[in-house]
Amino acid sequence: MCQGYDYECEYESGSSKLSAKRPAVSEESLSRPEEKVARLTSPHSTSKQNTDSSILPGILEPSKARYVGRYSSIAFPLYVGLEVQATKLPRLHSFAYHSGIRKEPPCAVTHKISEKVSWNATRSLIEVYKATIHPVFGFLDMDHFYTLCEKHWHGQPQDMVFEAMVSGVLALSSLFNGNLDQDVEMWLMLHAKEILEDCSISRFPSLEQIAAWILRAIYIRCTGRPHVAWLTSCTIMHLVEATGLHHASEFMSQMTGSVAPSPEISSTAIRTAQVATCLHIVIAFEYGRSIMTVNRQTLEQPLPAIREDDLTHQLCALVLALPVTQITGDSAGMAEELSAALEQVVNAPVGHDFLRLLRADLALGVYRRLRIMDSKSQQMHNDRVITVGTAALPAARRLVSQGQPWWNVIGTTFQFACALLAMDTTSGCERLVETMDSLEFVVDQLNTHLAREALSTARQLARASLDKKRKGVEALERVVGPPLPDPSAAQKEPQTPQDLSALSPSLDHQFSFDLDSLWAMEFQLPL
Repeated sequence: MCQGYDYECEYESGSSKLSAKRPAVSEESLSRPEEKVARLTSPHSTSKQNTDSSILPGILEPSKARYVGRYSSIAFPLYVGLEVQATKLPRLHSFAYHSGIRKEPPCAVTHKISEKVSWNATRSLIEVYKATIHPVFGFLDMDHFYTLCEKHWHGQPQDMVFEAMVSGVLALSSLFNGNLDQDVEMWLMLHAKEILEDCSISRFPSLEQIAAWILRAIYIRCTGRPHVAWLTSCTIMHLVEATGLHHASEFMSQMTGSVAPSPEISSTAIRTAQVATCLHIVIAFEYGRSIMTVNRQTLEQPLPAIREDDLTHQLCALVLALPVTQITGDSAGMAEELSAALEQVVNAPVGHDFLRLLRADLALGVYRRLRIMDSKSQQMHNDRVITVGTAALPAARRLVSQGQPWWNVIGTTFQFACALLAMDTTSGCERLVETMDSLEFVVDQLNTHLAREALSTARQLARASLDKKRKGVEALERVVGPPLPDPSAAQKEPQTPQDLSALSPSLDHQFSFDLDSLWAMEFQLPL
């Protein structure tokens, strides 16, 4: 801790224990308290590389991994103590935050997961998670996680936050293969929610809590409402800030002082920050809600692949291409930024069917914003969206055939169909047939109310588009009138006069009898 805070440590003579005395403060630091305070703040406050004014300096308490801004009321007593050169510095604590007339409620949840799910089922579900979700959202150390699970099920219970993590992993795995009863799956998610929202547990934010919330957000995005998914993603970002993960590299250096952090811990912390940021941006960008201020350098942090199918870096590259600022009055500048983002998203390499769908999702999100701004290069944007949307159709068919109900197996296909109808171009209409066929295939495989509702809506929009075109054609036909005969064609065709008198003027005289009386005559035919 002293190394992390740049203190000079004092040790008792003949003892390896750290002295209980307050770490010594140099005379130079005492004479310049502002400099001492700067050492306690995040390195971003003095970094020349970071000029983002939205990232404000703050303090990270290593023992609790708690981050607060230096302007916080929680940190102010500590700064005052430094400035007045107090012998005993106040700790980083919420002094006088409220009147304190009520006690905090005790923890209301207990360990129950091992009673609901057997160890054999747990092992099987962990393998499902590793094969389906972990390649794209690779933020868990699966080997370490498996070891802790084994202990948890065999007489060495871990803490409650770990049980929330396990509940999220098992519920997601069950969603993707259906091994558990739906009632048990629902219980797992409610159990995790109960743990994460418990006052006595949530007051101590941690890396494990963020991981459990990420798992919860993915499950809600696959099964719940957009507003709830967005709220959950915002909670994750608040926890990222509370633990200092929005400055992931500085977080690790503060925690370990001058000693280099172990690669495993550093990788887990940075990966957790990356996945949390990506998930929040994807949900907010698609839903059209505000995106919380994030440190984009977190997404740029290179990490070694944890295994061959680790594609988390591709997820980060897709999200990093998006502009996270809100649409402003500078329509020209914003349109240029969105156009560049669309090109980057379309050209981003992806190696997983979910990422192919996500790439199309993000491209459609950029396209919707460009349509509102009425950009001049509309045809170029249409072509890019058609390219990336068409590439997503086989991915949706494959995923739904494999029983992997990612949220965009139906969403991407439906949104692409809507975009093609909105484009109202020849190339768009040509792709609409394949898109609707894919949508029908996905709906048949899912066979749910929401899927059938999406197909019905897409057909309704297509029918409305057809009616609109028919009305336009009818209006044009009334304007131009019946087609005029071609004189050249009339000369070449043999004459077939309709009026016999025109063919032979004397023909009327040759047939002078009354034809009506002829048809009225009765003929007696021999039997």
